[in-house]
Amino acid sequence: MVTFYFFFFSLNPSRFVFFAAVKKFFATRYPYFPIIGLVLYVVMFAYTTTLYPGGSVNHPNMLGHSFFHNFLCDMNGKIAINGMANPANAMSMLSHIVLSFTMITFFYALPEIFDRKNTNTQLVRWFGVLTMSVFILMFTTYHDLIVILTAILGTVALIPFFIELLHYSNKPLKLWAYLCYIMSVIVFIIFVTKFGFYYLPFLQKITFVLDAVWVVWVCLIVAEKFKCKRNRVSEVVQI
Repeated sequence: MVTFYFFFFSLNPSRFVFFAAVKKFFATRYPYFPIIGLVLYVVMFAYTTTLYPGGSVNHPNMLGHSFFHNFLCDMNGKIAINGMANPANAMSMLSHIVLSFTMITFFYALPEIFDRKNTNTQLVRWFGVLTMSVFILMFTTYHDLIVILTAILGTVALIPFFIELLHYSNKPLKLWAYLCYIMSVIVFIIFVTKFGFYYLPFLQKITFVLDAVWVVWVCLIVAEKFKCKRNRVSEVVQI
């Protein structure tokens, strides 16, 4: 097998150039992946809501999807909450998987906003990736357990992030990150205690929008940082 690959590439040296170019492209452009993923998720989710027969925890017998009363995961079941067959099931699970991989790439890119690389930035990256990998299982029957696991793992990922954020100069982004985490904690507490549960679906949507803004903001900063780095390299090469 090794001999085959050596022979293949020896006859096609351009293959090395092609794969090197692909690797370079992904290494410098991956900060845009979470933005593309979010747009794709929103489009898929919006379409899925048109397929959902209806029903929510607050109003089990209602028809159709409600922005104020349905959770993001309500459409994952084969049977809708109102007891009807749910044709939105497959698309809902697919959109959830898209969101999961979107957030995996986001957490991989997140530490790049910092100029220094250390243990904290590595913890942010890999515990973030682990958190979103577990998040993929949210549409299974272990939903409530996955919520708790992702809350724990996500906090482990964000503690070193907030430590590094103390030295970060972009104050508006820092405040937005704190706001997103506070909202996530509020949503989790309501989910666990059931206090104010009636309003939780709406709060979940608000938190999602805040998080989406944070994701796009961070990714644009990282993308601009990579662009500046490429420009500096080009200037050095030209000299």
